Order: sequence, then C-alpha cells, then structure tokens
Amino acid sequence: MWLENLFEKLSDFLPRVILMRYDEGGFRQTPKPWDAWPWNGLFKKKGKIESTTWLKEMKPGNWYLLWPVLMEHEVVKIKPQVKDIRIQSVWTKDGVDIIIGASIRYYVKDWMKAQLEVLDYDESLQTTALVVIEEYIESHSLAELKEGRSTLRKNLSEAVKAESKGWGLQIQSVGITDIGKARNLRLLTNSEGINFDV
Repeated sequence: MWLENLFEKLSDFLPRVILMRYDEGGFRQTPKPWDAWPWNGLFKKKGKIESTTWLKEMKPGNWYLLWPVLMEHEVVKIKPQVKDIRIQSVWTKDGVDIIIGASIRYYVKDWMKAQLEVLDYDESLQTTALVVIEEYIESHSLAELKEGRSTLRKNLSEAVKAESKGWGLQIQSVGITDIGKARNLRLLTNSEGINFDV
C-alpha cells in the first residue's frame, strides 16, 4: 500500500501525455515563471493585477503534454446532457397551488468559460431554472397556463438562456415534465398527490 502511494507521488514528477476523448474538452493551466513565486508581491506595481497563469485550451481528439508538478488541467463532457429539475410547488397569479417539474437539454459550448466563469455550472443551471419557473408561474393565472403550454416552454427556454448567458453553455430546450394541482405537499413525490386534469 505504501509502495503504491510512493510510486504515485513519484509519477507526479514525470511529464505525461494525455489524449482528449472525442466527447471531452478542457483547459490546461500553467503558472507563469515569475508570478508563481512568493516574492513576486514585493516587486509588483500597486493597483495592477495580472494573471499568474497561462491557460491553454485542450480540444477533443488531440494529445497534450501534462506535467502534474507545474500544471493543472480540467476536463468536461461536451456532449448534450439532460438535467432534471426537481418538482416544486408554486402559487399562480390567481392563487392556485400547482406543482411543476421540468428538464433542460444543454451542452457545454465553451469549456473554459464553463469552468472559469461559474463555480458549478450544472448546479447553477438547476437553481436558475427553478427561480425562472417560479417567477413565470407566479406572474400567470391557471387559465393562461392551460391555454399556452407551448408558450410556457418557449418563454422558460428563453429566460433560462438569458440567465445563463456567459457560462459557456448552449441551452437547447426546456421541457415541462410534470404539471398539475397539488393536493398535499407531503405527497409531492407520490403520484396520488398530482392531479393531471389541469
């Protein structure tokens, strides 16, 4: 066991070559020689902030040199993904309590932005979609929601796209998976608590 750990630590000092798979994208981060050292703060001009690393984009299907001692790398899946948005209870404009669930189909378009501009794009996308859905439902009556399901999907999709702009994600569609009147909040996860006659 200790011998394996020793070999693993020693292997970090050796450069290695990695292959990016066809469905992966990412970036490699290398510290700039001068900026990486502790004494750099003594000589840096005040008020001027510079990046202390070089970022190199890693594209699918290519080979890249990685030296773990000096470099870090981040890899993300770039093929389309479907994220389920949990069912939530929302009051409509006319005071009707309904439950609604959705799903988002998206893919990572710019993997550097997806890793650097937002902390956790997958979790952030779900939270954003929950807020957008709640705001939309609260601003419409039950009759309006009944009449325009296609409009509901379209408006939700546009709102999620607007909120996630700059994250490096391409939102393909937002779909409504469940919608109905809530009889009892304790039964939200039970099919008997949902009335699909809306």
